[in-house]
Amino acid sequence: MNRKSFYPARRYSTRSTGVRRKRRRFPHTFPISTIVEEVQDAVCYLDFTQNFLYSNKQLRAICPSMETRHFSNIEEVTRFFYDTLERHGADMTKVTLFWEELLTNRTGCSPSMEAKTFELGEFTMQLIFNFTHSPRGVFIMWRDITDSIRFEEQKDAFLAELSHEFRSPLTAINGYIELLMYQHSDNEKTHGMLTLVKREAERLERLVDNFLDYQRVNYSEELLTRSTFELRPLLEDLVVHYKTTSPRHDILLSAENVSLEADSEKLLQLLHNLIGNAIKYSPDGGNVYIDLVKEDELLILSVRDTGIGIPQEAIPYIFDEYYRVDSDAHRPIKGTGLGLRICKRIAEAHGWGIHAESVYGEGTVFSIYLPSSTYVPRVDA
Repeated sequence: MNRKSFYPARRYSTRSTGVRRKRRRFPHTFPISTIVEEVQDAVCYLDFTQNFLYSNKQLRAICPSMETRHFSNIEEVTRFFYDTLERHGADMTKVTLFWEELLTNRTGCSPSMEAKTFELGEFTMQLIFNFTHSPRGVFIMWRDITDSIRFEEQKDAFLAELSHEFRSPLTAINGYIELLMYQHSDNEKTHGMLTLVKREAERLERLVDNFLDYQRVNYSEELLTRSTFELRPLLEDLVVHYKTTSPRHDILLSAENVSLEADSEKLLQLLHNLIGNAIKYSPDGGNVYIDLVKEDELLILSVRDTGIGIPQEAIPYIFDEYYRVDSDAHRPIKGTGLGLRICKRIAEAHGWGIHAESVYGEGTVFSIYLPSSTYVPRVDA
């Protein structure tokens, strides 16, 4: 057989390969209008180079005036967005801040913006931004969060009602226990049993507070009820309380007298969690120290125990939700893993810092750092 006729296509192999390579260099590209229309969520794209607005039908169903259109300049784009958002009932102060930030980012090297939330008529919309460089523009996703906001409001109302329903019987139980303790103060055995019941009722009350507070996803400064009060009397009441309910532990207080601006109930909840932990993780008894000292511009409130301590590898995780230290000494001690997480949330809502240090087998200290703006030194007469 003739070798040349057996391989008839070999003469064209180099040229055909070159054609294939040439085709690979020019991949097919979709126009932005097509990309926007194919997105399942409500979205638009604003092209800052050509002053073009592209939108899809999902967005036009929410905001009919957001049609795909061309503008002559950026000032015309600005007027359009202002008029459209104002017509749909948006807060124009928020719109102004949002638009100024958007225009600032359009010329940045690495533009980015946090999501913004607007009330548009009956909708609550969250705007999420993704900037592009070529062309220079921004994709804006309009996410309808109306149902989730409504759900959170209903949940907060339900939790407030649930909190009232829980606290009312617990308050009554504590009141009657105190009365019985007073009436049986001369009977050591009965008084001891009533003391145990009171301690467990107070523990249940703190667990309820922790659970209900933890369910608040938006736990923040807005939920605090701030007032100005003297800190030392509050700490002294805590010492008296735990000396009565935990006779195996000595609660020692060292604190100067200052006035603090904070939510006193939340501060009490935080301290109850820390002192309760100090007692719980000192099963053989011992000392619990509550110290208040000033260092530079900080006031440091600390709770220190001489208990079983925390392994060093566990320290970074103790403020995580549901985290429990896995050690032979910790396993027999019951807990939910929420107490320290609640402490951190209360501290952060106030603008405070919270830190833990421990030596395993020797004890633990939790420190709360209060900036000078939250307290005023007091001088006793």
